[in-house]
Amino acid sequence: MKKSIGLIVLFLVLEGTALAQLMNAKSSEGLVTAYKGHTITIKENSHELSLELTEETHILAGSDFKTAGDIQVGDRVKAVYREKGQQKIALAITILSKK
Repeated sequence: MKKSIGLIVLFLVLEGTALAQLMNAKSSEGLVTAYKGHTITIKENSHELSLELTEETHILAGSDFKTAGDIQVGDRVKAVYREKGQQKIALAITILSKK
């Protein structure tokens, strides 16, 4: 069951545009430039985006579930997030390639 859910989440993360339309979320892909506390900063082109990681944030590499500790500065990631006021909450982070 956990593996099936992981594959579904992976598919939705990889299809970030479809997920954004379904959940009114946004997506971004880029390099991790900072990771401190529960906040990750991703640089996409010249734009930096800071996202808050929560206990509900799904972190994947391939089809494997990972933890926030597996994310490192320099990794290429795809993030799906939702805006809540001024906050940007990460729903899912997929590690595309390691530093």
